[in-house]
Amino acid sequence: MSISRKVAIKVLIEIDKGAYSNLVLNKELNKVSDKRDRAFITELVYGVLRQKKRLDYMLSCFSKRPLRKMDNEVLSALRVALYQIEYTDSVPARAAVYETVEALKSFTGHGAVKFTNGVLRSYLRNKDKIIFPDRNQNPVNFLANYYSYPEWIIKEWINKYGFKDTERLCQYLNDSPPVTVRYNRLQVDQKRFLEVFKKYNIEVESTTVPDCYVVNNFNTIKDLPLFKDGGFIVQGPAATLAGFVLGPDPGNRVLDMSAGPGGKTTHLAELMNNRGEIIALDIYEHKLKLIEENCNRLGVNIVKTIKVDGRDYTSQEKFDMVLVDAPCTGLGLVAHKPEIKWNRTENDVKKLQEIQKSLLHNALSLVRDGGFVLYSTCTLTRAENEEVVNQVLQQTDFVVSPVNMEKRLSEIGFSGKFKITPEGYLEFFPPESKTEGFYG
Repeated sequence: MSISRKVAIKVLIEIDKGAYSNLVLNKELNKVSDKRDRAFITELVYGVLRQKKRLDYMLSCFSKRPLRKMDNEVLSALRVALYQIEYTDSVPARAAVYETVEALKSFTGHGAVKFTNGVLRSYLRNKDKIIFPDRNQNPVNFLANYYSYPEWIIKEWINKYGFKDTERLCQYLNDSPPVTVRYNRLQVDQKRFLEVFKKYNIEVESTTVPDCYVVNNFNTIKDLPLFKDGGFIVQGPAATLAGFVLGPDPGNRVLDMSAGPGGKTTHLAELMNNRGEIIALDIYEHKLKLIEENCNRLGVNIVKTIKVDGRDYTSQEKFDMVLVDAPCTGLGLVAHKPEIKWNRTENDVKKLQEIQKSLLHNALSLVRDGGFVLYSTCTLTRAENEEVVNQVLQQTDFVVSPVNMEKRLSEIGFSGKFKITPEGYLEFFPPESKTEGFYG
């Protein structure tokens, strides 16, 4: 019996019940010793999450029973088998069916196993007959089912980007993203950082953002002494760019209003050369703990964490800079966290917009005259980006002058593609910027 498929089915069942993919996957991977099995399990889990709607569309063509009436165990096994057939070259189709059906026997009875085997055999015989919605007559349904996205996201993106760029975006975010790290200026310089990776035969490539590198052998980097000694942190290029855009100086007083888990907080401290003060807010105790752990590992000692909602935070002393890295739908992170597609709804956009506006309102009241506020998200909706900033600025009495983002990026040394909105704000379109989504 294939341990890989059994574990993948188990993880997917837990995710369908609401578990976080990274937490439940890591928990199960810790029980698996073989590196090849671990890699295959990871591919199956994230592959199914990325392609779930497409897989379900294809399965529905061969099952008389509606998918919504299937047990989670059966549906998860069907998806795992179909993913192998469609997306992995190393597994013969009949082997994928046999091994997955065998794995399913650990979760359910003979009747369900027989049904699963029948659906998969029918698929193998007739898969060439599958017809997707017509891209011209029904573009939303086509993109949603062919590229595996909820219809509400497709509608949002077509309205924002048009059909052609929405298709590019869907394709890009369905690819497995590279792992990127930012080296810690407080502990190591660029030369030393690169020397250590070369010593351990780990390939790294520069990105469009300073200090940020793609790592091509992620399985080993957290075992490196340099990681344990605080030489680097796992962080995406767009997330790294946020700290550079704000650009605090040593001695500044900075507020990070939604700071967990601390990647941007620690970067700000590094840019300040560990001099000054950073107040890091979050409403979740476990995120505050992660901030403190990251600070300890990276050698940062100017951060004070406070458990409070940023909308309610007050301070008699104003801040030189405020970072509002607002909670958002996170659609620009779908490549890294594909379950976002299925966990977010249109109602989330509306609820989050109100939170975002309140955070930005409060940020403007907390910054000193002549200070800087950076509002940023990693999502790709108008409502959470342009609309938030425009509505807040229309409602405030504060006089606000936008930063020249094009000039700022040049000063930073950013070498990628970007868009400046009509209002003068910065926006990344992932297929062109080759990063996560970013607005600021």
